[in-house]
Amino acid sequence: MADKYNKRIAILSGILGVLALTYTATLVLDPETVNARNALFTWLDKKYADQADRIELSGADGMTTLVRHNDVWFVSRNDTEYPAKQDRIKDFLKILTGKGRYPVRGTAAASLERFGLAEKTASRAVIRGGGSAALLDLLVGDSDSAGREVYLRKNGENEVRSGEDKLSSYIDSPTPAWLDLRLFPESLSAESVQRVTVYSLEGPGGPPQVLTREGATWTITGIQNPDPQRVESYIRSILEAVGEDFLDENVPDLPPEPAGIALELGNGQTRRISVGPLLESNRRMAEVAGSSFKYLLAEWTVNRLFRNDSYFERQ
Repeated sequence: MADKYNKRIAILSGILGVLALTYTATLVLDPETVNARNALFTWLDKKYADQADRIELSGADGMTTLVRHNDVWFVSRNDTEYPAKQDRIKDFLKILTGKGRYPVRGTAAASLERFGLAEKTASRAVIRGGGSAALLDLLVGDSDSAGREVYLRKNGENEVRSGEDKLSSYIDSPTPAWLDLRLFPESLSAESVQRVTVYSLEGPGGPPQVLTREGATWTITGIQNPDPQRVESYIRSILEAVGEDFLDENVPDLPPEPAGIALELGNGQTRRISVGPLLESNRRMAEVAGSSFKYLLAEWTVNRLFRNDSYFERQ
């Protein structure tokens, strides 16, 4: 009886083994499974991204060059290196190093133009490391018929893949999109500001507008009962002010007594913005004390920096 039982167990175990092998082979050899597995792809190994020290982007708005020194990225333009948005560059490299679904759509050289991947017409991102070596030379072509995916290939290779378009917004963006154009560092808080002195845009001669913190309230020259919430909002708008671009050519000199804003902090430091007269573009140039860069300010930004008395009055 025991021999019969053991024999049945052995037969059933054998059948189960065969079924398991058959199921495994089906998964391994099934075309859809194979295609799904082959679709998972990474454009750039993370270890190479960590070595990157230069990024060249050529897209719809021209070329942008980013360079890295001592783990800090800069925008290189007209032989000058400007502060860059570190997080934006990290996010861009994260997309390139992340594993995503990029199925193969073609391998014939004759089809590259049809996908918008001819070298002369495609957008391009070149990641370099160690001086000039290309760690990745990626071309981004047209969108698919549904407009959901974009075609991509490595320059020098004919294999075309498609995937969700996460890169065009980076490669095709204009250079100012990569610039860190904040007038003040993010670490500077509104709570640290104790006094604000505003020198009028109308020119020298008139008394400045002075806002002084007194505990939880504020006093303002010429205003009987200012709204503290309006004042706090105004200070935040100063600290969060952003330029449109850096000026790197035909830069005018500021007048001897420029308009501007001085922020006196609780630690005894003073931060100052100096603002010049209107330029032909209806914008203004600004300088920040301690910085060698000159910023281009849009009209709406200037309007937020220089408020009239009525803005601060209680409603």
